[in-house]
Amino acid sequence: QTGSAMVRELLGGSQPRATRVVAYGNSRLPTYSGAVRAENFEARQASMEELATTSKSQITGFDNIFIHVGTQRGKVGLEQQIQLEFDHTLAVAQAAFAAGCLTCHLVSSVGASPSSSVTYLKTKGRVEEALKTIGFQRLVIYRPASLIGGDRDVPGLKRTMVSCLCSLGILAKIDVNLVAVAMRVVALRLSVGTVEVLENAELLRVAATASST
Repeated sequence: QTGSAMVRELLGGSQPRATRVVAYGNSRLPTYSGAVRAENFEARQASMEELATTSKSQITGFDNIFIHVGTQRGKVGLEQQIQLEFDHTLAVAQAAFAAGCLTCHLVSSVGASPSSSVTYLKTKGRVEEALKTIGFQRLVIYRPASLIGGDRDVPGLKRTMVSCLCSLGILAKIDVNLVAVAMRVVALRLSVGTVEVLENAELLRVAATASST
């Protein structure tokens, strides 16, 4: 999971890079197995729909919010997937901003564009544009290619097809752990009043040059 990888990046090492991390998960909670004090990490069970509606009051006290909505179209259908990716994502970001959050990080997708003919990429592009209007001091958009690694290595027809396409060079790929490294590096940069968009090649470059300390 990208969430668990990000938690490791923020809390791992000899000195944690964040004073407090609250990680939300829907069907599976983000995990962290390292040594950490209880006040530094908390995993909460909540869906994006709940965070956008009944549990909105939980989104308070954060300097940074990281949003990554996984694809659930096979489970919920196209209409609900669009609502999840656009309406609920926007509602969560607005709630965080209203509660004083200054920086929003969004994991989008390579090829995201509001003018795309592909519904998935069009929705991602619409979310990117909508987040720009909220007023965050800093908005960082990450556009990774096909994600591999973590629980995405679990065998299955869909993952096998993606793996084959990546091996053939038809699809670009990036490991979720490298995405998390790049996100950690970028998040800790001192930058205010900007909108940053990092494409897959830049994510790989940042991760490759990142210090492990």
